[in-house]
Amino acid sequence: MTKARLTPLTRRLLATALPVAAALVPAGAGFADPMIGTVTNRYGLPGVIDTPTAEMMPDATLGAVLGYTELGNSTGLSFQILPRVTAVLRYGKFDSTEEDRGYVRDRSFDIRVSLLDESPGGWRPSVAVGLQDAIGTGFYASEYVVATKTLSPRLRVSAGLGWGRLASSGGIGSLIDDRGAPDEEEGGSLNTDQWFRGEAAPFINLQWKATDKLTLLAEYSGDDYACETGDADNCARTAWLSDEEPLSNNVNLGLSYQMGPNYQIGAYVLGGKHFGIQASMTLNPRRAPFPSGLEKGPAPVRPRAAVAADPEGWSGAWAQDPTAQPAIQKALGDALRKEGQTLESMVLTATRAEVRIRNNRYIQQAEAVGRTARLMTRALPPSVETLVVTSVEGGMPVSSVTMRRSDVERLENTEAGQIASVAALTDADPRPAGLVRNPEVTPRFQWGLRPYLSTGLFDPDEPFRYEVGAAVSASYELVPGLTLKGTVRQRLFGNAEQEAPGDLSVEEYLALSDEQIAEDNNGVYRVRSDGRMYSGNDKLRVPELTLNWNAHPTQTVYTRVTVGLLENMYGGVSGEVLWKPVNSRLALGAEINRVRKRDYEDAFEFLDYEVTTGHVSAYYEFGGGFVGQLDVGRYLAGDDGATVTLTREFASGWSVGAYATKTDLSAEEYGEGSFDKGIEIKIPLAWATGMPSKRTVGGTISSLNRDGGRRVRVDDRLYETIRDSHSTKMYDGWGKFWR
Repeated sequence: MTKARLTPLTRRLLATALPVAAALVPAGAGFADPMIGTVTNRYGLPGVIDTPTAEMMPDATLGAVLGYTELGNSTGLSFQILPRVTAVLRYGKFDSTEEDRGYVRDRSFDIRVSLLDESPGGWRPSVAVGLQDAIGTGFYASEYVVATKTLSPRLRVSAGLGWGRLASSGGIGSLIDDRGAPDEEEGGSLNTDQWFRGEAAPFINLQWKATDKLTLLAEYSGDDYACETGDADNCARTAWLSDEEPLSNNVNLGLSYQMGPNYQIGAYVLGGKHFGIQASMTLNPRRAPFPSGLEKGPAPVRPRAAVAADPEGWSGAWAQDPTAQPAIQKALGDALRKEGQTLESMVLTATRAEVRIRNNRYIQQAEAVGRTARLMTRALPPSVETLVVTSVEGGMPVSSVTMRRSDVERLENTEAGQIASVAALTDADPRPAGLVRNPEVTPRFQWGLRPYLSTGLFDPDEPFRYEVGAAVSASYELVPGLTLKGTVRQRLFGNAEQEAPGDLSVEEYLALSDEQIAEDNNGVYRVRSDGRMYSGNDKLRVPELTLNWNAHPTQTVYTRVTVGLLENMYGGVSGEVLWKPVNSRLALGAEINRVRKRDYEDAFEFLDYEVTTGHVSAYYEFGGGFVGQLDVGRYLAGDDGATVTLTREFASGWSVGAYATKTDLSAEEYGEGSFDKGIEIKIPLAWATGMPSKRTVGGTISSLNRDGGRRVRVDDRLYETIRDSHSTKMYDGWGKFWR
């Protein structure tokens, strides 16, 4: 009997149609919420030890898992992008008999999509589809379709079909024969020619909740760990073979223990031979430890006295007194300072008051606006009916909230949405008539001494590099928008030492010309991949020293010019222009930089490499907290291309995003990874401590430090500078208006 074979086009469509269709499945009528998992498996997803389930994490959950077995170690970072879509970035290490260093480190990316929800009390299970190690070398590559059913409040069972690693033993046949070999070249590209191809094998798993905290786990898996156990006949990556003992069977047993709402520890035995342990944690940006915050309550609104009690105040005659505005402005400025705000300037007439504030404390700009409005009712004479609070960011007025004082008095004890419905958010007037600046604002000098921690993750040779030291930062604002700032660092200790790329010593690398550096790197100059040459410096280092000028020439256009030592590796000049109406979801910008590479050790010396980079950018707020960004232009290595970024933001100040850059460099010229990609995380301190603060921690996690698609790092780019006071983020935090 001849087996029917599909055309290459049909194969490719079949390999990609399932996950695409899954992403489009709506959570409409007749569908319950996705099934929520309680156990994290070794791959960082809801599951049982190694096999998957059709469970999801609660929407927006950020998780981390750290595991150890005799067959290899792994670290994973997961994010519930949507209620039905989960993604994981994972980093694994396992022994190898062939590699020079005796082990292999591999990076992989997983995604799971919920297709169908369980019908409570009915027969229908939850169903999900997943891609494991979908980008890269494919060492852990597998695809699966899985169904999960709750049999009792304490027992869940899952079963499905797996391909790739999940079908390395116990196969039952294949729909599409040719799976293809793992990526033996640069990695980093989608392995679509392998998805759902080759042998398929069944798997099944059980979760039994023995107590409220202890869950017992059992599974039958088709993964026989051929590479990790040295089975050359069944390991596609024979160059990565290890020499551990093979499994006795395909049954894995384990347990998971819940330690509080956010932490789990687990232990398991793989195939009756290999013991493993793991720890995992989860955080949810929507669920702060202190949901309402621990800050002091604001001053209450002060209702105006009756006309008969203050006829002069109601008449507006006070406005003719030349001493009135300075006295009012000083009293209001002093009160705002106690609330963490700076009164930059003010326009005051008999019936209207506009104050321009710089919010130094609250991560939700709406909270700063609300507290300012309360204080205005206490400081202004009763004839002032129109209250305008203008937010100033980077020395630029970026938005104005206009309210009637009578509405503020009437709605103080109601839902914040009611005051939002009668307030107007508009573009700020750059230069209004009658504006009186606060003489105490500029010039202004600020400085601070703090420890610093610099880290590097996922390096193939050293998974965690760090440097600890002390940093002094200072800024001097000459006039609003014109600021001189800098930082001086002194390293104290760490394992991030100065190292040259490749097999060269530091001295050999310093002796190379620019042409030799590029020739040794597939013809591409090392604009980032020699970043370790800037590490391990015991001299004082100046990572930043800039003069920055922000301007607001029209109501919807903003500009920035930055000159100096822009970042640790580059200095020069950077210019930017941004068009962004306050109530528009769309923003358009352009940036151009002329930079030169800095010396590896001397703070004020430069190397010969000089380049002009530039981008045009489009930003769009899709709603639901999702923001997209497209940058098209020239990068540091002289390559041309585009970067796509998708970020999910939360009213709490959290943001989690991912980006990918593709330029005209070929995969061979780029090197391992094929193109630049990574994730970005920002966590506000206020979320964790409950105390108001605009400070955040976080950064970018990239699996590799290559040279293609890399940009200059410039602080305070315009889009991020102004967005807190524009419509989307302002209204996302409007629930804090009366806080």
